[in-house]
Amino acid sequence: MESPVKYGAVLLLSLLAACSSHGDQPADVDASALGNGMRLRDVQDGTKNACAPQSCAGQNVKVTTVVVTAVDNFDETKNGKSRGTIFVQDADVTGPYAGISMFSPTFVPANLRLAPGDVINMSGQYVEQQTIGSTVNFAPNFLPQMNKPQVSFAFETKLPQPIVVPFDDLKTFATARKWIGMLVTIEDVTALQTPVASDSTGLRVTSQLTSIVNGPAINNELYDLQPGAFPANTHFKSITGIVDFFFSIFISPRSAADLVQ
Repeated sequence: MESPVKYGAVLLLSLLAACSSHGDQPADVDASALGNGMRLRDVQDGTKNACAPQSCAGQNVKVTTVVVTAVDNFDETKNGKSRGTIFVQDADVTGPYAGISMFSPTFVPANLRLAPGDVINMSGQYVEQQTIGSTVNFAPNFLPQMNKPQVSFAFETKLPQPIVVPFDDLKTFATARKWIGMLVTIEDVTALQTPVASDSTGLRVTSQLTSIVNGPAINNELYDLQPGAFPANTHFKSITGIVDFFFSIFISPRSAADLVQ
């Protein structure tokens, strides 16, 4: 693995030593440990124009000090094709445009395996994916991703607390875009639909949260949400998960504990 003193920061060395020697919880990220790369929020937020004079979409970017929030180890389609997505977000700030998923990363070293709480650096192409193959077209909406980034380990930290966002933000792509890839919590939500199989395989499971066409839904991307797991019109005090996009906005709980009634 890459040396935890990558940036010559004595702070990082002391954090790692404390975690390994005493079993303490990893410490919060300090601003002095952010490295010399960009922040995800600057890459994605078009109002900041971090890649001036052009958009960052399609550009190669170096992003340092992002924390892993979820690793998709649940293969809902049972064919190995629906697992492996890694979600990360800026380690210093939990806010709009600070999260993203990685497509087909290359790890340095090759045997690097990531878990929530790992802090990494990545270099690769930032994309706003509107099509997949010749048949899937999201336009004008899109899936923001880091495309085939090179990824190295930096250090460990605490898993960020989910940010509470207004449920109304998830009802349209325009308002949900800034939260895609982020670990969030929505509160006081009623699921209008019991979880049901939502594609021809019967393996992808969703529960619609509104009556809006292509409106936000819970899905089984990250854990084994079973059809009929709760009845229609179940009220939740809170729902926590990763915001993702595939034709519509989803919030993907990491376990049953993310669904609080």
